[in-house]
Amino acid sequence: MSDEDASDLLAELRRPRPYPAVSLTLPTHRHRPENQQDHIRLRNLLADAEKRLAADPQVSKEQAAAVTGNLSEAVDELDPEHFLEGLVLFASADEARTYLVSSTVPERVVIGETYLTRNLVAASARQIPYLALLLSTGEVRLWHGVGYELHEIDQAESGFPVISSGVERDGPPNREGGHGEEQDFRNMLTEADRRLTPLLQEAALPVVVVGLRQHVVTFRELSRHKAVLAADLEVGGLLQATAPELVEQLAPARASLAAIDAEEALKALDAARSGKRYAAGVQDCWQAAREGRVGHLVVEESVRVSARVEEVEGAPRAALVIVDEASDGGGGGGGESGQGVGDGVEDDVVDSLAEMVLDADGDVTFVPDGSLTGTGGIAAALRY
Repeated sequence: MSDEDASDLLAELRRPRPYPAVSLTLPTHRHRPENQQDHIRLRNLLADAEKRLAADPQVSKEQAAAVTGNLSEAVDELDPEHFLEGLVLFASADEARTYLVSSTVPERVVIGETYLTRNLVAASARQIPYLALLLSTGEVRLWHGVGYELHEIDQAESGFPVISSGVERDGPPNREGGHGEEQDFRNMLTEADRRLTPLLQEAALPVVVVGLRQHVVTFRELSRHKAVLAADLEVGGLLQATAPELVEQLAPARASLAAIDAEEALKALDAARSGKRYAAGVQDCWQAAREGRVGHLVVEESVRVSARVEEVEGAPRAALVIVDEASDGGGGGGGESGQGVGDGVEDDVVDSLAEMVLDADGDVTFVPDGSLTGTGGIAAALRY
């Protein structure tokens, strides 16, 4: 999915729904035997949602039946064999939507007038586009990835693969006197680096260099694009790997790219602090977001804040009244419900805070817990 498609989807999901709109999130597992328990836990979470809908005085029997019917139908269609690290399920009286995400989510049930999109926002932020350059003795291939989507870039698009013209194709570089063969190998890498240039001019994507250690070292030595060589994966034998096989192998590299992205977000906060364009804490960030002043919001992954908005007559600014500040702790431990709209309490104001920033064309980055000391886990770089 392109960045534009993801933005359009998130914007559509953020629009208000008729109450009750149910958001259900569950940490899941990729492999047996753990994923065989996921469907049982999902059923238990579904039963919890059904009970809460039935007990909600704002929800008619017809509404509850429609929502639970959509939830049940969506759950029936899920296959644990295809689970990733997290499951996000949205349902209202007239729809149900299911998303598998490659990051851990908390176990929660939230009922309100909007869907809880922060987990999708966080997952989308981690879907960093990148190029993977696969090096071998006699051939260089190029792949384009976005999260768990991966496809090989072909000759028509880029001039890849680059093929060696020497006998090295059938063995490792001969370092015991085979100077011509070694030079042929270096020429191949230089040509691959040259063919990267127009692609990087179109989009300066980070490049993951994949291959045996000596291959990676040589390419880095020769490359004119050192600034975008973001990560290395020192492993051989992947030249003929399928996309699913290669995606799994690239997991550490994707984690490195996400860590770099988080580090850049923290640097942006430092620069904003020095330039006195900085806000910290949910109260100040929320107010700045309401005014459209947040250019980049940074949130620790597990921060959750229940709050209500109080409009004060005659006052220029509304007040955000904190009800509860908590951490989801990476997921687990029994679903919890939002307090609904009846008492004006929003279960997770971080969700609407992120929505306000995105709607104003700002950026949102989720960083590891403990990254934002002294801020309550929320800080922002302001436009002014």
